[in-house]
Amino acid sequence: MIRRATGLYLKEGYRHEGHYYTDKCVGDALDGQIGAFCASSLVALTLTLPGLATSANAQTAVDPAGRDAPASAAQNETPDAQSTVTQAEQDEIVVTGIRGSLQRNLDAKREASGVVDVISSEDIGKFPDSNVAASLQRLPGVSIQRDGVRGEANGVTIRGFGGDFNETLVDGRRLATATGGRSIDFSTVGSDFIGALTVYKTPDVTVAANSIGATIDIAYPKPLDHPGFRLAASASGSIQNYSKRIVPSGGLLISDSFADDSFGILASVIYTRHDTRTNNVFVHGFPGGRYAPCQLAGSTAATCNPTSDTTAPASQQQTIVGFFEQQYGAQQSYTKDERIDGRIAVQWQPSDGLLLTVDNNYSDQRINTDTFGFGIWFNQGSLRNVKLDDNGVPLDFTQAGSQTDFTAGTDSNWRRTNQTGLNVKWDATQNLEIEADGSLSRSWLNPDGRVNGKGADVGYGFGIGPALGIAITGDSDEVIPSLHSYGVSGNPNRWADMSAIGSHVTVNIANKNTDTIKQGRLRAKWTQDDLTLSIGGSYVDDTFKFRSANTFANNFWQAYSGYGPASGTTGGVAIPTTLYKGTVSTDGFIPGFGGTLPPTLINFSAVAYQDFLTGLGNPQATTIPGYNYGCCGTAFTGTFDVANDVGSYRNINEKTWSLFLSAKYKTEIAGMPFHFNAGVRQESTKLASTGVGRLPTSITPSTTDPTLLTVNFGPSQEVTTRNSYSYLLPAVDMKLELTPKLVLRFDASRTLTRPTLNLLTPVLNIGSGQRVGALTADGGNPCCSLILPTISMSRRNGIISAIPMRR
Repeated sequence: MIRRATGLYLKEGYRHEGHYYTDKCVGDALDGQIGAFCASSLVALTLTLPGLATSANAQTAVDPAGRDAPASAAQNETPDAQSTVTQAEQDEIVVTGIRGSLQRNLDAKREASGVVDVISSEDIGKFPDSNVAASLQRLPGVSIQRDGVRGEANGVTIRGFGGDFNETLVDGRRLATATGGRSIDFSTVGSDFIGALTVYKTPDVTVAANSIGATIDIAYPKPLDHPGFRLAASASGSIQNYSKRIVPSGGLLISDSFADDSFGILASVIYTRHDTRTNNVFVHGFPGGRYAPCQLAGSTAATCNPTSDTTAPASQQQTIVGFFEQQYGAQQSYTKDERIDGRIAVQWQPSDGLLLTVDNNYSDQRINTDTFGFGIWFNQGSLRNVKLDDNGVPLDFTQAGSQTDFTAGTDSNWRRTNQTGLNVKWDATQNLEIEADGSLSRSWLNPDGRVNGKGADVGYGFGIGPALGIAITGDSDEVIPSLHSYGVSGNPNRWADMSAIGSHVTVNIANKNTDTIKQGRLRAKWTQDDLTLSIGGSYVDDTFKFRSANTFANNFWQAYSGYGPASGTTGGVAIPTTLYKGTVSTDGFIPGFGGTLPPTLINFSAVAYQDFLTGLGNPQATTIPGYNYGCCGTAFTGTFDVANDVGSYRNINEKTWSLFLSAKYKTEIAGMPFHFNAGVRQESTKLASTGVGRLPTSITPSTTDPTLLTVNFGPSQEVTTRNSYSYLLPAVDMKLELTPKLVLRFDASRTLTRPTLNLLTPVLNIGSGQRVGALTADGGNPCCSLILPTISMSRRNGIISAIPMRR
């Protein structure tokens, strides 16, 4: 900052490279980065105010020892020049830039007692990245988690721990997330106008102690942080090679202060859109089991009926451990992702010692994806000519009579998040600061109860099913698995023979989640000389509800299964070729990878497919050849309605009380600055978990497709469990500044992490949609938490951590 034309202020009393500098700075007095900073600032000043810059250079010099020396030009100053300087002294000019932001980040890391990393905006509305996760990966030990068909950066991994083992706060508050995990989805957090990101890699008990990896605090700007009128705007367009569309993004932030900067208002809105086309080759499921010797390549057994019966011939007994690919396929997806983020913050400072802040953050994201491709299902017991490597991984195999499924899907998910908060800061005395904060955060997944997923599965098999298989011919970083012996009756030219394709399964899903967090905290901080004491507490009430309805629950998914007449079954109907939009070549499908894919994908719509089947009429009113009359009783009347999946029901309520005490002290040891920070946090939690349990009464193969299972259940029963636990979480941080460039740190702490909310259900359920070879059940455990004592030692930017685990 420049307060007068006679000098450029960096930082009063700045120590650099062992030398002490006054409040003036000239390029030749400093070396390295600081000198460059001064030089660039003086250049900017010269370009803006040439008259003042000339006067400044003439007035003041700094000798190599750092003392001010009068210049001869100053002694011969004219009255006009003196008048110019007098006017300049009355002005205040602020020079800002990314260099200042970097310096603030370094200062924050250096001054912290624990291990802390910071990314801050150089000015209001000027955050360096458009994605929060992308900014966080700049920091050492932080990497991005990607999800979805287009690899959206929706979370972070810190020191090897995923998002559910890290706590993310927004202005010190937990943010609700309807995804079911404890980590927030970073794709729902607009970053254009973020003020700063702080990552606590060692616990600060005054902030939180509920994460193994780190605590992330996202700070949004507030109007009185930068008084006066501020306007920031951003606009951009992006194009993806495959989508071939230019999509816009933009944001606007307005901030102003009034009444002598005692009252301020900030408002911002951001619109973001991404359109992408994604190609994907996948293996879903890689379970392990046992093969019989007769299944292996080179077997001379006349028959092969794998069994666990120990009295069977040795060649038929399943004794060889190995894995297999359960489903293999490829798909192409088109995704449209639109998000609107809004924020309003109001601050009032009626006196120098009192500041009130009210803010509201809003995010609305809608993701629509259309997908088409193929998928092949495998069962371990039906595999033959199996070649295994030393680790039990199949390098090649075949499966006779395989079904070939062409798939399509339309997914439409709506995510909405809103957080409202009130913060009061009061400087009660010169030494005592009191802060009170309260907020309400809510998150919704598909609040309108929409059917968010519509799926279609058509194909051929059984009588014309090929003996196809998968071969792995190289490293997975260079070669994708290759599908071979495909096509109708093994003829590769009939891979996409639309005249042989019939209907199979139809899946609709409607997920609806809500998460509501009520929270409050109170903190008092006493500061005197080099001692700081903090004491306070917090309360968090988190209620998570998960509901799902689907066509598995009523078995409607099997209504037209069987692949139709061309496959020689009584189930399924032929699909008219007019339903297909054409084919897409797989040539160069995954650039840079070898391996063989079938030549084409069939492009069709799941919605159009379901409309066709619905148009066949009501099978209860008229006989429809190909309808699976054994699947659904009289409930199916022609439309693929969803039914509540009671096994998915979860209602979780978690209440947590926390008390903390922290002390920070600064002193010197042998002339070296020493920082000591010790604190303790008491976490007490009460948990109530409700689910719905039910027992299967029968599991039978489908009458039209023996690879599908029909599950029937007995009566449902609601189950509620309650649990409570309390832990004392101490933390110690010590830092010794050996030299201006070398800092020795020691940190020890005990941290707490909890299971994700969607895993706290008290019941175990067998799902409705099951297939032969993949019968599964899911459940949770609402009784446990994980306690981790950690010890960390760091020198410069390195960190060594010892983390013994105990449940």
